[in-house]
Amino acid sequence: MSFDYSSAREQLDKKISELREKPFLPDELVNLISSVAEIQLEAQQHSAPEIPTDLTSPDRNLQGHPLLAREDFTYDYKQACKLIEEIALLISKEEGPIAEASLLITESINSGKLDLKQAFNAYLKTDDDFFLGWAEKMPEAPRALSFLIQSALTPSIKTVAAALAKELPELEADTSKRPDTAELDFELEQPAPRNHGHCPICGSVPFMHTLHHKQGFRYANCSFCHTEYRVRRMACAYCDENNPDNLKFFTVEEAPGYRVDVCDSCKTYMKTADFRKLDKISIPALNDLESLPLDFVAAEEGYSRGTLSVWGF
Repeated sequence: MSFDYSSAREQLDKKISELREKPFLPDELVNLISSVAEIQLEAQQHSAPEIPTDLTSPDRNLQGHPLLAREDFTYDYKQACKLIEEIALLISKEEGPIAEASLLITESINSGKLDLKQAFNAYLKTDDDFFLGWAEKMPEAPRALSFLIQSALTPSIKTVAAALAKELPELEADTSKRPDTAELDFELEQPAPRNHGHCPICGSVPFMHTLHHKQGFRYANCSFCHTEYRVRRMACAYCDENNPDNLKFFTVEEAPGYRVDVCDSCKTYMKTADFRKLDKISIPALNDLESLPLDFVAAEEGYSRGTLSVWGF
């Protein structure tokens, strides 16, 4: 399916309106994220990375190997550089440490102290040492550079992932223990759940889950390439624990439509969006912000998040 900008923009505008109604989200944060999301959406229409063809075999992919390793993702270099400039200028108009960090980054790019190709590749290779070095230069906004790099590469990464999704082999559903009913027929029309929690395209861990259809099919949202893929109903995305005694969930009144799934084996948590009975727009990257109160509660209960948000913080 081709990228439908008009529909995606309409969904984004509605979701941003929902975020603005949340008293726990500062206006400055919503304004920044909404502006960056709009820039990314516009860029995705024109992103033209070369699509890799040297992919993992279908058999190995079904065994849990990603189609393409994260570090092998291609990107539209010219576009990414342009987006860095555009988003950095946007951030520089804010107030406080993040604006100062943005100016430092821009000056470093112009002077040659910061090589953007090196920074892009460091992000793809998850080179934490590279970003730690820059974080030390901006102690009051340590994730400013990773936010910029991640934001600039996202349109390319999503474009590559969408192309690679067409190459994913289909899993065969196990119907041996299911009755022959209309519900079963519907389920067979859906992609079978993956046996592994990580992304089948890039191998990254998800940052959120989403429940779809009246049956509550569970889908994971990849923290790197944004691919949505169906996973098992009962399993930890991080350690693969599937004992119900070690898997629990809770909700809070401040975040209707969301819950936190926790694993007592590895002490991690994953937020889940369930809008099946609500008239709400679902955009996983923004669902993550809207459900922020759940992060605080999960942390207070002693659980940690298995990965950063798709915004790099």
